[in-house]
Amino acid sequence: MTDLDVGTMHLASQRTMPELHPLSPRVPLQREALPHREPVARHVSSEELRLLSLLAEGLPLETIARRLSLSDRTVRRRSKALCDRMGARAPIQVVAWAARNGLI
Repeated sequence: MTDLDVGTMHLASQRTMPELHPLSPRVPLQREALPHREPVARHVSSEELRLLSLLAEGLPLETIARRLSLSDRTVRRRSKALCDRMGARAPIQVVAWAARNGLI
């Protein structure tokens, strides 16, 4: 084995391929963003649950804002704050988590 072969093997061993999503070979598989966390579930307010249920319906933020009698900006801020608190990147992840845990 030459020095070039050893160097190539070393570089190849340093590269790790991300695990791919089974339905889309180009999209890396994301690990569970929101594991079941009972203490967090107890701290979701009724207003946040209402927001999550409206998000689950697939309504635009403007429509959600009207239904909650809030401004668009307030709805965006509250959904971002909820995502931050739950460790999610997007509101749909929090919606899925809430649905899996029977909150909505």
